[in-house]
Amino acid sequence: MTQEVQGLPAPHESLQQVADKLVAAAQAVTASAQTEEDLRIGIEKVLDPLLESIGIETKARYERLGADAKTVYQGRPDAVHGQVIIEYEPPNVFSSERVVEHAHDQLVSYMTAEAEGHKADAVGFASRLVGIGFDGGRIFFVQFSRTAEALDRQAFIRHGPYPFDPESARTFLTYLRALARLPLTAEHLAARFEPKGKIAPLAVSAFADALEHWGSPRVRVFFNEWKRLFGIVYGEQFGAQKSEQAQTLAGLYGVAQGTDFQELLFCVHTYFALLMKLIAAELITLKDSSFATSFCHQLTHASQDGLRAQLTEVEDGGVYAKRGVSNFLEGDFFR
Repeated sequence: MTQEVQGLPAPHESLQQVADKLVAAAQAVTASAQTEEDLRIGIEKVLDPLLESIGIETKARYERLGADAKTVYQGRPDAVHGQVIIEYEPPNVFSSERVVEHAHDQLVSYMTAEAEGHKADAVGFASRLVGIGFDGGRIFFVQFSRTAEALDRQAFIRHGPYPFDPESARTFLTYLRALARLPLTAEHLAARFEPKGKIAPLAVSAFADALEHWGSPRVRVFFNEWKRLFGIVYGEQFGAQKSEQAQTLAGLYGVAQGTDFQELLFCVHTYFALLMKLIAAELITLKDSSFATSFCHQLTHASQDGLRAQLTEVEDGGVYAKRGVSNFLEGDFFR
């Protein structure tokens, strides 16, 4: 079966817009589909350009012990979810609990086999798998319990089935988008933004250079106020060891030796304050942003004037105030 699906979602649209169009497309496909293969082809025609835009690979696989087609979406190795596995069933068969149980068992068998293939950490890999059962009109999700200590079939929890409406479609799309996103954990943040990484030395050395050579009266006012309130805590405590600490800190962030210790601390503090604001902006705009991009992704592709405008909005608190957040700690000192 082949057919044209009108009004396909576009990667630049919001998650809600993509979900609405996906539901409409699924209804059109399901109305004419006769088999699970018809359903799979029609739905993947909608999904493939979306997932390609964020770097997600599509791999058609087949059940090891049968002939049931499954589609596996493979994410980046360090993504929130390692794989999203979709079990397609003939249109509108989830009205039968027996069929739902069968599809659930099939997914659990497949997810277990995938996890067992990662012997070094089968349980950890299982927790990063998402199984999805779909019949065009209803959908359910299967995940491994994060409290489970062993690879047990009973530890795979099913949620649903739910009507395939905009709400469940958003959940479905969120799982797919997570294939391209890093987990927001302390370990991943430290690995990416710590002084030994690539970003921190570039940012802090740039701030230090700007403070020394491009400083304005306004910046100096902020620095002097920071020194009055924070400098005592962060700088005075080192006492006679200040010179030694300054050299160590300068070496850690790749800043020229001889940089004033408190100026260097101010730049390090500024770096982490800006990082905190960007992470908050990323999270707070995530549900409203386009499917394929993020707030920080947009910054990397903005023009010079566009980047300045968006950073100004961040520093002025506009991106947070629109969503009711107006009391960022230390916000007045780093803007």
